Amino acid sequence: MSTTADREERIRQMAHRIWESEGRPYGQDERHWHMAERLVEANERAVFEAGDSEPPHDPEA
Repeated sequence: MSTTADREERIRQMAHRIWESEGRPYGQDERHWHMAERLVEANERAVFEAGDSEPPHDPEA
């Protein structure tokens, strides 16, 4: 079962990866956070629709 803290941590990690992939631009943290929220939400929805109870393991985590 995923907790709110787990979800927030996945969003934080994804936002950080987005930030790094864009060359670590200054002042884009809010945009990166919102992008990460949408990606995590899409992943959660895909996992739910596939019938799995837990999100897939992230090997980079």
